Amino acid sequence: AAAPHVLLRGWWASRPCHPTGFGQLCQPTTISISAMAVTLHTSLGDLKFELYCEHAPVACENFLRLCASDYYVNTVFHRNIKGFLVQGGDPTNAGKGGRSAMSEDGDGFSNELVDSLKFSHRGILAMANSGKENTNKSQFFVTYAKAPSLNGMYTIMGRLISGQETLDVMEKAPVQDAKKYRPKLDMTVTGTTIHANPFAEPVA
Repeated sequence: AAAPHVLLRGWWASRPCHPTGFGQLCQPTTISISAMAVTLHTSLGDLKFELYCEHAPVACENFLRLCASDYYVNTVFHRNIKGFLVQGGDPTNAGKGGRSAMSEDGDGFSNELVDSLKFSHRGILAMANSGKENTNKSQFFVTYAKAPSLNGMYTIMGRLISGQETLDVMEKAPVQDAKKYRPKLDMTVTGTTIHANPFAEPVA
């Protein structure tokens, strides 16, 4: 069956323009919603995620807007729990900040929970929130293992399709203490790349 299509902004596909803010958008383009991916370039290597735009359209649009505006560049992964998850996306690098790209005020948005999507394996990409309604903003996390306790509480917006070696290195990174789980050495997002085809390889 043909992949479903939806109207998406042009920079989601190839970033032909460089928005200076969340409100500056390019001309709409129709592309397959099953063909969206983002690579997070980090100080430890790349993490490439397929995005579930069909199942979590708001979370994915928010994540793509933030990536396209370089919002995540120079942010660190501030929480690293071996065997559980690694969390980032806060520009204050303290773990309590961040804005969404879905409103002028940066307010959070509600969860998008899908019964068929579970924290069933390593490499699940999800939005982080404070445990209250409408608190999804910019922070996100990636699982190191299946985490059934998180089901029904956080929006799953993608999965890791390349970069398992990077995730392995991140998981092994030592932390400062067993309460805040902050890495001793910064693990930093150095850039992002948005892909129209998550499985496409660069042409030599």
